[in-house]
Amino acid sequence: MLEIIQHYYRYNAWATERVLDACQQLSPGEYNAPGCSGNGSIAETLSHLITVQWGWFAWFGKTMDMREAVGLMVKNKLTTLDEARAKWAEVNEQTNQLLAGLTDEALGEVWNFTRMNGKAEAQPLWKMMMHTANHGTHTRAQIVAAIRRAGHAPGNVDLLNYLLSVE
Repeated sequence: MLEIIQHYYRYNAWATERVLDACQQLSPGEYNAPGCSGNGSIAETLSHLITVQWGWFAWFGKTMDMREAVGLMVKNKLTTLDEARAKWAEVNEQTNQLLAGLTDEALGEVWNFTRMNGKAEAQPLWKMMMHTANHGTHTRAQIVAAIRRAGHAPGNVDLLNYLLSVE
């Protein structure tokens, strides 16, 4: 399981870097225009992509409780592409450090948490980490579609394209 999680997060980083590169093609108006199916604009959706991983990994790394981590996700806004790139570098490093110290045993540990609606939940860490990675895939797809609608070519960030390019 550990190898799968680590591999998927390497893909996640590769794909996010390509999306950040693709955003360089956008004018400030295109970057900030409403209409991205995710969170308003491409800028807001990219901010969401990065801050959500930041929050989850703060919780996974036990540097924050769940409520604090969710606060990172909803309160922090990355308003410029340069700011997004800088925060992504930090989040990717945070992710890599946590992944380097993981074990299969740790991935199987059940984490208890309370959702924002007050409902108690419990899931093994590996499922929570797969959720976070899958969220990244979903959100990047929203950004890629918006870049295409703006008339630019974002490139291929599909998992198979990653696998074929690195192996």
